[in-house]
Amino acid sequence: MIGVVICHRALANEFLRTAEAIVGFTDDLYALSNENHTGETLFTELEQLVLNRAPDQKGVLMVDLRGGNTWSVARRFARQYPGFFVLSGVNLPMIFSFLTKKNQFELEELVKVLERDAHRGVVLEK
Repeated sequence: MIGVVICHRALANEFLRTAEAIVGFTDDLYALSNENHTGETLFTELEQLVLNRAPDQKGVLMVDLRGGNTWSVARRFARQYPGFFVLSGVNLPMIFSFLTKKNQFELEELVKVLERDAHRGVVLEK
């Protein structure tokens, strides 16, 4: 099982760099940017990444913006490869949760845990 963070511009790479600095590792987690890509070329890059690194074809696609082209590509990919789930609104708590819990849960349960942990990271304080 792998995780792929797909974001606009350099955001996905920065998420992974930050996660590695804090957690110390980013095993089985990859970054993709939509920069200089059409939807079709981004889909192809995602497909090549997954087929080369996840022979079981299971994983989580974490995108920055629901409704954006990163989300559209991820949704299309998940429809074509049913072993993948799409989570939008990626944040560091979601990424930390993936890195630390991916071996503790089956994929269907893991995505629920990731969603819950991402929401826990959003807190209004006064």
